[in-house]
Amino acid sequence: MANNRMIRKWINRFGQVTGCLVFVLVLSATFSVGAVGGNIITSGCIVKVSSGTVVSSADNLLLNTGGEIRVQGTLVLKSNLVNQNTSPDSLGTGTIEFSGSSNQSIQGQNIIQNMTVNNSAGVSISGNTRVSGTLTLTSGRVTLGSNTLSLGPSSSISGTPSASNMIVPAGTGQLQKEFPGGFTGSFIFPVGDTTGVAEYSPDSLNFVSGTFAVGNHVGVTLVNAKYPIDSINGSYLKRYWTLSQSGISSFNCNATFQYVSADVNGTESAIYCAKVNPSPWITYSPANSGSHKLTATGLTSFGTFTGALAAADVSLKAYLEGPYNTGTAYMNTTLNTAHLIPASQPYNTSPWNYAGPEHVTGAIPDSVVDWVLIELRQADIPAHATSSTIIKKRAALLKKDGTIVDLDGTSPLRFYNAAIITNLFPVVRHRNHLAIMAGNAVTQNGGVYTYNFSTSIAQAYGGANGYKQIGISPERYGMVSADVDQDGNVFLSDYNNWAVDFGNTLVYYKSDIDMDGSVFLSDYNKWAVNFGTSFPVDGYIPKPKYSTAVPN
Repeated sequence: MANNRMIRKWINRFGQVTGCLVFVLVLSATFSVGAVGGNIITSGCIVKVSSGTVVSSADNLLLNTGGEIRVQGTLVLKSNLVNQNTSPDSLGTGTIEFSGSSNQSIQGQNIIQNMTVNNSAGVSISGNTRVSGTLTLTSGRVTLGSNTLSLGPSSSISGTPSASNMIVPAGTGQLQKEFPGGFTGSFIFPVGDTTGVAEYSPDSLNFVSGTFAVGNHVGVTLVNAKYPIDSINGSYLKRYWTLSQSGISSFNCNATFQYVSADVNGTESAIYCAKVNPSPWITYSPANSGSHKLTATGLTSFGTFTGALAAADVSLKAYLEGPYNTGTAYMNTTLNTAHLIPASQPYNTSPWNYAGPEHVTGAIPDSVVDWVLIELRQADIPAHATSSTIIKKRAALLKKDGTIVDLDGTSPLRFYNAAIITNLFPVVRHRNHLAIMAGNAVTQNGGVYTYNFSTSIAQAYGGANGYKQIGISPERYGMVSADVDQDGNVFLSDYNNWAVDFGNTLVYYKSDIDMDGSVFLSDYNKWAVNFGTSFPVDGYIPKPKYSTAVPN
C-alpha cells in the first residue's frame, strides 16, 4: 500500500508527464489520475498501466505527438481521449473504458484492444478508431459522424445493444468488421440512428462461404429515410442500409436487416427486401411483418438495401407486321444496321407522353428492330384492364425474333417497385402499329412473367379486330402495321401522313411503315393491305378494318 500512496501522490502532483517512462504497477488497485490542465503525455514519454491495475482519469487524456500510453490493465476515462499522433497508435493490450457523465470524444487515430462504453451520454468518434478485441456496449451510443470504427478479425461485441446502447453510422462514417481467413458464420452489426427518435436497426451477415484476404472488411452505414429514387413509392421502408466490402471474394452470404414499425410507409405485407444499388435492382423475400425484418439470401455482392414493392421481371414475345420477313421468319433490322434507331426511347412525345429515362449507352444491341413501349395493367378480366389499371410503364427493345428485352439486349424487362396483386395484362405499343394487350392473364414461370403473343390470334385481346396472322410457315401472328398517326385505327389519316413524308430516306419516321429507313411505295403497300372497312357499317359511317382492342 505504501507504493500505492507514493504513485498517487506523484501523479496528483504532476498533470503533465514529460521525457520519462512511467510504470503504474499497482495490482488490483483503483486510483485517480487528475491535475489542473488535464493529463498530458508529451513527446518521448511512455506511460504504462500494468496488468491488474485500474486507473481512473477524471480529466482529458492528451497524447502529444511522440507521447505513448500502453494499457495492459484497465484505464477508465471520465473525459476525452485526444491522440495527436498522426499514425494509427496502439494504446496497449488492456481495456479502455469510457464512463463519463457527459458526451466523451475519442480523437485521433487509435488502436484499442478492448473498449467499453458505459456512458449514457454517449461517445463520439472524432478520428478513425480500431478495436482489436472486445467492444463492450454497456450503456450509451457511439456516434461515428464521418469517421470509421473498425473491428479486427478476432474482435467481438458484447453487451445488450438497443436504441440507447448502439453504434450510430448515420453520417459518412462506417462501422467496419474484418473477418479471419476462411470465415463462416454470423456477425451482427449493432447499428441504428438518432434522426428524430433514436431507433435500433441492426443488420446481420451470415457468410456461408468466401475468400477473405488479410485486411478485408465489410462496412455498414444506414439512413433513416426513403431511398431517394422516384421509382420507390406506395409501400416502402423509410430506411436503407449500405454495405460495402474490400478484400472478400467468391462469397455467399445471407443478410438480415431489422427495422422498426415507424419505418413502414403503406402496407408492410406488400414490402420486399430489395437491393436498389448498384443496378440492376434485385428483389428478395417479402418482409417479415411480425418481426419487422428484411432478408436477402444468396448474396454474392453488396450494395444498398431497403424495403419496397417487388420488382417484376417480364418476358414478352411479339412481332411487328411492318418489318416482318416471311422468307426468314424474322423481322428485318434495317433501322439498326443503318444506325437510325435513337439511343433514347422515342415515346416522350404525343400521343404517348412517356417521360421515362430509358437510354442505351453505346451502340444499340445486335438484332434489335426498334423501341417498344410496355404497360403493365392488372384486373380481374381483360375487359376491365383499362388505362386506370396501369401500374407500371417503360420502354424496351424489340429483337428480330420477337423477344422484348431490357436495355442490355438480353435480360427480361424489369419493372421496379411493381406490386402485382391480381391478374397481369401487358400492353405492347409501337410507333406505327396497332397496340395489343394480352388476351389471357400472364403468369409467372420460374419467377418471370412470360407471355408469347405470336402463337395464336386469341393471344391478343379482341383477336382479329386489331391483330392478324403474318406468317404461314411457321404460323405466326403479329401487330397490325400502318397506324401512322397512332389514333388506334388504320385509316385515311395514316395515308395522309405517309403522303406528306413520301420520298424521305435514311429517316426514323412513323410513316416508314416497313421500317427500312425510307418512306416509299413499299410503305403505301403495307397501308393499303390493312386499309378498308369492316361490316356491318354503323349508320352508313365506314369503320376501319383494323382497330386496337386495348381498353381505354
